[in-house]
Amino acid sequence: MKNTHSKGQLIFFVFAFALFIISNGRTLSANNQMIKAVNLGGWLVTEGWMKPSLFDSIPNKDFLDGAALQFKSKTIGKFLAAELGGGTIIVANRSSASGWETFRLWRINETSFHMRVFNKQFLGLDSTGINLVAIATDYKTSGVFEIIRKSDDPSLVRIKAPNGSFLQAKTQDLVTADLKGDGQWRDDDPSVFEITIAQTLQGEYQVTNGYGPSKAPQIMNDHWNTFIVENDFNFIATSGLNTVRIPVGWWTASDPTPPKPYVGGSLQYLDKAFLWAT
Repeated sequence: MKNTHSKGQLIFFVFAFALFIISNGRTLSANNQMIKAVNLGGWLVTEGWMKPSLFDSIPNKDFLDGAALQFKSKTIGKFLAAELGGGTIIVANRSSASGWETFRLWRINETSFHMRVFNKQFLGLDSTGINLVAIATDYKTSGVFEIIRKSDDPSLVRIKAPNGSFLQAKTQDLVTADLKGDGQWRDDDPSVFEITIAQTLQGEYQVTNGYGPSKAPQIMNDHWNTFIVENDFNFIATSGLNTVRIPVGWWTASDPTPPKPYVGGSLQYLDKAFLWAT
């Protein structure tokens, strides 16, 4: 996930510990009645481990925002790396992969990305328009890269650079974007890379960004409308519980027009929770 909302994240944690009383018209008495609570996570803050099916229909669902990829040249047999962790050239000379060899995706759509390196610079091309570097500190001034997977083997990719050519590992110390390619995916093609997915993220940012603005509103509203309903509150109350904990995303404070890619609508379900809890 893009790290641009630290203040908002603090608000999230404040909301996350808010407690709402389920009482069927009653409130907790002044006699320090014991709180018996249930956590309703996964409803107004979506997490993949709570509702993995929400992510199933996202194209390239393992290339979601924040995913960490490592690229090994098929011809050289070494991993791409941001030299010094960023701020200079990209090389292809690492026998194993760790931080400098990991590239974080900033997803634009299912195949197009900005890519960030260890020291938080973004991939782009140098002044020649050919050599691959990681110098830009703002994604807006970096390049958009297209990751194309082999249809019958998604572990193999080719990467199209902003100039329309494919990246190739020419040597261990020279990675360029100047190969047109014939699409044959040969083992001797220096534009073919084997990917390792070091980490994936599955949160509300990823699900809304993954589906995009045309599909995400319907996906999220269907989820909010079915994951927790009034009957669940009735069941909670009749089961002897008197409190629920509802994590709420900081973006709900901006509903109905939260910052992209979040979609509006969660606030009305929080309002329903207050009604259902009385």
